Amino acid sequence: MLFDVRGKRKRVIQVIYVLLALVMVASLIVIGLPGGIGFGGGGGNVVSQDAAELSVERAERLDEKVASQPNNAKAQEELVRARIAAGNGLVEVDQDTGEQTVGEKATEQYSLAAEAWQDYLKTTGNRPDQGVAQLVSGMLFSLSQGSTVAQFEANINDAAKAQAFVVAEAEKAAARGEGPEPTGQLVTLATYQYYAQDFKAAESSRKRALASANSEQERNQINTQLDSIENDARRIGKTIDRAKKQAKQSGGSALQDPLGQLGSGGGLDSGQAQP
Repeated sequence: MLFDVRGKRKRVIQVIYVLLALVMVASLIVIGLPGGIGFGGGGGNVVSQDAAELSVERAERLDEKVASQPNNAKAQEELVRARIAAGNGLVEVDQDTGEQTVGEKATEQYSLAAEAWQDYLKTTGNRPDQGVAQLVSGMLFSLSQGSTVAQFEANINDAAKAQAFVVAEAEKAAARGEGPEPTGQLVTLATYQYYAQDFKAAESSRKRALASANSEQERNQINTQLDSIENDARRIGKTIDRAKKQAKQSGGSALQDPLGQLGSGGGLDSGQAQP
């Protein structure tokens, strides 16, 4: 699991948020709107910072508990949640513009959450709680923004794996008649898979999403959204390939340059190592 803590990440441009918001699940909403953060001033950040400190303290206590009880899956689950909550609370917000950045403090907590998540998967035999998997998938997708090439590939692949757990449980619940069709979850999975350059898996997820859709209008909407995401993912794939080729000539340094923002259409389009 790789994370860039050298600077602040800018949020994904609004176009992508609007595109995904129509079908994305609560995981991205949690990452995009950290609890307690106020957008219009009035002390929202104070509440968030206090909550973040409490979450960090709680996570540290849970760390000690997990260290003494390494097979306690429930404690590991709570630790993952606490680290993500702390990271959400530490996301920085510009009170004038509402723009959010994931700085070093938030990234540190997310990094620790990702480490705890891997331990949790081992303890549960790859049978995680669906809600935790959903939180983790959104967190990792968020961390892939503006990261280096190597970090992007690691984070987006892990985001897709976490989302696959979410989809599996959602499909089982729908088959039992205990939940809605997992259309939105499948579109989210396809999104991550496209960006992870796993186009075969993404097409499979797209077909399952279309099959679960309730109307022709919804299917058209899904295709429109995923067509746009696929095109953007292929563009990013080309920049990754260019960076890897350049890395062979630079001794790997090209892979340490920031990839940019998903869907930014800006720096990613250049022919340099920082695509």
